[in-house]
This record gives sequence, structure tokens and C-alpha cells, in this order.
Amino acid sequence: MANIKRCKGQLDQHVLKSVFALIVAMLLTGCALGSKQPGGTLGPVMALGVSSDGRYAISTHLSKHLVLWNLEQRSREILSTNANIYSAYFIHDRHAFLWQDLNDQVRVQTIDGEVIQQFTHFPTYGHVMDESLDHYLASTETWDIYDGHGEKLTPMMRDSHSPSVIGSGKMLKLSLAKNGYLVSAGTGFREVDQRPIDKEHPPVRQLDNLRFSSNYAGVVLWDIHTLKPIAKLVGNNVKVDAAISPDGQWVVTGDENGIGLYWNTERPQKKNWLASYTGGIFLEDSPYDLDDPRKFDKSGLIPVPMADKPNRWGGRHLTTTSTVALAFINDSEEFLRFGYRSHWVALFEAGNPWPQKYFDLGDDPHPSTASYLRSLSIATAPKARVLVTGHRSDGGITVYRYDPEARTLTKEWIGE
Repeated sequence: MANIKRCKGQLDQHVLKSVFALIVAMLLTGCALGSKQPGGTLGPVMALGVSSDGRYAISTHLSKHLVLWNLEQRSREILSTNANIYSAYFIHDRHAFLWQDLNDQVRVQTIDGEVIQQFTHFPTYGHVMDESLDHYLASTETWDIYDGHGEKLTPMMRDSHSPSVIGSGKMLKLSLAKNGYLVSAGTGFREVDQRPIDKEHPPVRQLDNLRFSSNYAGVVLWDIHTLKPIAKLVGNNVKVDAAISPDGQWVVTGDENGIGLYWNTERPQKKNWLASYTGGIFLEDSPYDLDDPRKFDKSGLIPVPMADKPNRWGGRHLTTTSTVALAFINDSEEFLRFGYRSHWVALFEAGNPWPQKYFDLGDDPHPSTASYLRSLSIATAPKARVLVTGHRSDGGITVYRYDPEARTLTKEWIGE
């Protein structure tokens, strides 16, 4: 039953609305087959990490494979066929990664196979560890966040029974900076996100006093040394992804409603808008109505990529601001914004609201942008300027390298 429960978490909320029964049956069958085919066909990547030097990647798959990819030698090695599908994570500035097996054993393991740490833990739905290996933070299915393990397990966010991976159709994104700042992002709702951080709305409640829905499911900035929230970053709606720059100075967010925002962590109370690719920057404090062109600043927009022919909805834009993932690509200076179901990505500068360039990741294979449950299947090594994505339909990865001088993003390898 534990394996089946994990497999339920693969369902995308958009698919649930139309073909719930069929997709459930297919996924449960797929999970069962994965356990009977050791070393068999890789299922789609569900979680992915890249080493800081850009030489290695680690991935966990819907088929429960754990795979170590050597990006320099362009090879792969299957390390396990019994892996928690959401557990691949590379630790900053180390040739060591996290993963969990289906017996709930978490391992901190080097690329040479040495297990540095091993401990029993609850089934993780996303986890991170700092480079000192002193702080291990993991999310539960219901979006509780805990620090540590065993007797030192300490709740950092535990205020509700819901939302959850299944209920919200996405992962709770955890993004960790080198200075000990952590950003979590799940689902944003203005009236809930605006509730203050105080005794009436604590991030940790007693188990017999949990709310139905969390006050901290939106974008929250945390300090892992104190295990306390620094600020709630308000403004996104529904499914939201976030990334924090490696130095901890910038937080960038995007959601399925097309809202993009950014904050300087030294002034987390000040919200800044990212430009919509065609609409420009929303001037929130301007006196004009929404249908008045003066409500938006379009002065810094650049041409967007267009299709030769309209799609079935009549549109021709190849980009979308409905965001499934964000990732820094050039240390703390530049980041990428990945549109839902799009193979085009936008490049932004940290602290600058305007898109700088658009890159085509290609559609053969299509990158893994078609599910909010797979936002962890897109990862970068900002110091090495390497991007790795999963594929929409198979178990492979694609590796890209960014050149900040030429502002090019070049496909280097398709690993299968």
C-alpha cells in the first residue's frame, strides 16, 4: 500500500479533471510493472539534481529507478530500482547527493558509491540538505516541512492537513541558498498569504489543532538556522514555483495564472513585478482600469517567438507565462522561466523585470514542462551554467550549457 500511495502522487491536476479513472489505472499499472522489471525501461524523470560543477546529474524516475549520469563522459549508471520517485537531490559544492529507497532509508551518497549518512525517515516529497550536512529538510505528502531526522526531527512548517501533493496536483518546491535561506512554494492565495506571521497564525501547530488548509502554502522565505519564517512573499495565485539565488539575495516566483514576481531578501516586504512577455509590467498602484493600456508598462519588451501558423485556439505565441518552474542559470545573476507545456524559456536578469532573451529547448524530445508534479525534473548548476531537463514522454535527460557573454543556450547531449 505504501508504494501505491506514492504512485498516486504522479497525477497532474489538469489530467484528473478529464480522465481520472483511466490515468489512475495506467499509473498504478506502470508502478507495478516498474517493480517487476529490474534495470528495465526508465520511466519519466520525476526529480533531478545537478552537481555544482556541472559534471554529474542524479535522477529518480516514475519507474522507481535511481540513475547517476556522467555528463562529461555522456554515460549513465542505474544505482537502484527501488527509489522514492521524488528523492533525487544534489548537495551544493559536493559530489554527493540525497536519495531515499522505498523502505524509507535516506542516503547521503557520493558519486563513488560511499554512503556518508543513512537514516530512516518518513517518505519524502522533496528534500534538501546544506553543504555542511548539518541541516536536512524534507516535505511530507501534506506539505509539512521538518528539519533533521530520528530523535532530532523538528517541525518547521506543520499547520494543516492540506493542501497536499495529491490535492494540489504539484510538489511543494524547496529551494535552498548557501546563506541558509530556504524558499518554499506550493499554492498561493492572496487572502491566506496576507495573514501575518504571529501567535494567531503560527507555522507549527499541535497535531490536535491542525487547520484544514495551510497559512504557509504560498511562497515563504525561511531561515534554516532558526527554523523560523522570515517573510511571506505575497502575490501569486494557485500553483506557484519559486527559486532563490545561490547567494540568497533574490527570490523569483511564477504561477499558472501568469503572474511573475521577484524580491530582494534584504527588503522582503517590497514586491516587484516581472513583465508579461506581451503585456508588459502590471502597474499595480496606477489609477487606471485594467482595460486601460496605461495600466501596463511595455517599454522594455522584446519580440516574442511566433509560430508560422495559428494553433487550434488561434494563438501564435510560442511562449507562455504560465510558469511550471524557475531556475538560476548564471550563479546569482540570471535565471530561466519555464512555461507550462512550452519548449521555449525566457531569460531574465536578477533584479530586472524585463525578459532578456528567449531560448528554444527543442521539441524532439520535448522537455518535462507538461506537469506541475514534475517541476523537480528541471535543474541547473548555476556556477557551471548547466541546465538539465527530463523529457515529457520518456526516461531520458537533455543537457544544455549557457554562455553569458554570447547569451546562448546550447544543447550538448540527449541522454537516454
